[in-house]
Amino acid sequence: MRELTNLGWPETPFGSVTRPVQKPANWLTALSLLWGEADNEPVLMAAAAVFMKIHRTRSWPVFAPLANFGYRVLLPDAMGETAVIVKQLDVLLVQARRKAQVIALHNGADDLHVLQQLPRAEGEARHPGVNAVAEAWKNRTSRDKSTAYCVDTSHDLGPAGLVSDTATAHGLEPVKSFAGAQQQASAQEACEALAEGRSADFSADALAGSVLSSAVTTALLGGKHVGRLHWYDPLSVYDVLAEVAWEVAPSLLGDVPTTSS
Repeated sequence: MRELTNLGWPETPFGSVTRPVQKPANWLTALSLLWGEADNEPVLMAAAAVFMKIHRTRSWPVFAPLANFGYRVLLPDAMGETAVIVKQLDVLLVQARRKAQVIALHNGADDLHVLQQLPRAEGEARHPGVNAVAEAWKNRTSRDKSTAYCVDTSHDLGPAGLVSDTATAHGLEPVKSFAGAQQQASAQEACEALAEGRSADFSADALAGSVLSSAVTTALLGGKHVGRLHWYDPLSVYDVLAEVAWEVAPSLLGDVPTTSS
């Protein structure tokens, strides 16, 4: 498994017991997953988590030159690593459910359902983070105040559909190369290449940039839905990515045109 992050403690993004001073903060956590299929089984080709600081009661403006967020991107180096990536996601969701104020996904029920249905190795424990968030997803309008507020940016904010379509409807410019159905098609092509041992035939940069682009877009949309983030149209997702996370996909984030071109 390959990991790309700007976090000092990626496995404990909300605070580590190894740090003597921990400043409390309010966090919005957004997740995005890219799936492929091989031998009629789902293969997790990329996962990204984005951590954005939000204010407790008011909306903060977002400007690309001042953008700031934490991120963690997980990619497989070979077939058979879906379970490893899911385990990392589960640990993250256990923490986010209690320590983040908001958890956002786009069409989250679909991803959570697939995560729950994945076969587990013999003796492997259930995934408490995935299962708890999946259960909370069924009734996002009510929650325990001690747990994160769950937001589905497709169905709660709308319009429902692809994240790039929802983004455009709310004044965001999605990255053209990662927008629409081509995003899933590229993930499937990468899955087939990995399954056939042709890892050199797909770009890890493209997978990383694609999944992180969706996670950042979902974070911004989730923040807008809960009234904690706003921007002045149009806000380029590419510019936000390039400001904070250009090293995730340096071959792409230097010259990828946005939908405004």
